Amino acid sequence: MTLATPSELAQPLPGNLQPQGWLRYFSFSLDHKVIGIQYLVCGFIFYLIGGALAGVIRTELASPMADFVSRETYNEVLTLHGTVMIFLWIVPVVNGGFGNYLIPFYVGARDMAYPRLNAVAFWLIPPAGILLISSYFLAGAAAQSGWTAYPPLSLTTPAAGQVVWILSVLLLGGSSIFGGINFIATILKLRRPGLGLMQMPMYCWAMLGTSILVVLSTPVLAGTLIMLSFDIIAHTGFFNPALGGNVVVYQHLFWF
Repeated sequence: MTLATPSELAQPLPGNLQPQGWLRYFSFSLDHKVIGIQYLVCGFIFYLIGGALAGVIRTELASPMADFVSRETYNEVLTLHGTVMIFLWIVPVVNGGFGNYLIPFYVGARDMAYPRLNAVAFWLIPPAGILLISSYFLAGAAAQSGWTAYPPLSLTTPAAGQVVWILSVLLLGGSSIFGGINFIATILKLRRPGLGLMQMPMYCWAMLGTSILVVLSTPVLAGTLIMLSFDIIAHTGFFNPALGGNVVVYQHLFWF
C-alpha cells in the first residue's frame, strides 16, 4: 500500500459529494471550505442581531432612568444579547469558521476527518439560533437570569422561555462537541506524511488544545443545564435552595 502525496491529499472530495456553484453555500455541502464560509456568514448574521440588542442596552444606559425599555425588558435583552454573542458569534466563528477553513490546509488533508459530522455540526446552529431568539417571545426567556442562567433567578422566570433557552444552548453545545471531535481527529490522524506534531503551525496547536477542552467540558455544561431543566419542569431540588439544592454547585459546574 502506498501513501498519498501531499498534492493528492489537497485535492477535493469526489464531485458527487459536493454541490456545485453558488448553491453549495445554501446546501448540505461536505466541503470544509464551504462549511467554514457558512459558519462565518451565519455567525455574522447573529452578530448583527446581538449588536442590535447591544444598541438597546447602551441606549437604555444613557440615562439612569428606565426611559427606553422597562427593567424587565432590559434584563431579557441583556440575557439574549450575552447568549447570542457567546454561543452564536464567538464560538462558531473563531472555532468553526476559521478552524474549518484553515486546519485541513495547514495539515495537508483533503478535508476534515468526518465531513458529514462537520456538516451536522454547522446545521445545528441555525435552528438553535432561531430557538434562542424565539425564546425571547415566550413569556420572556430567562428574564432575570442572564446568559449564565444562575439559579434561583432562572427558577423564577417563566418556564417556557427558560426551557427553550436551555434547549437552544444544548444544541449549540452538541455542535461544539462534534466540531471538537472533528478537529482532534483531523489534526492527529490526517497530517501529511512527514508533518510531525512539533512541525505544525501554532494555530493547529491552539485549535487542538481548544477542541480537547471543548470535548471534555461541554458535556458537563450540557448535564448541568439538563439538571436545571429538571428543576424547572419536574420541580426537583438540584439547585433550588427551597428544596435543599445548592446554587453554588451550579456555578462550579457551569464554569467547569
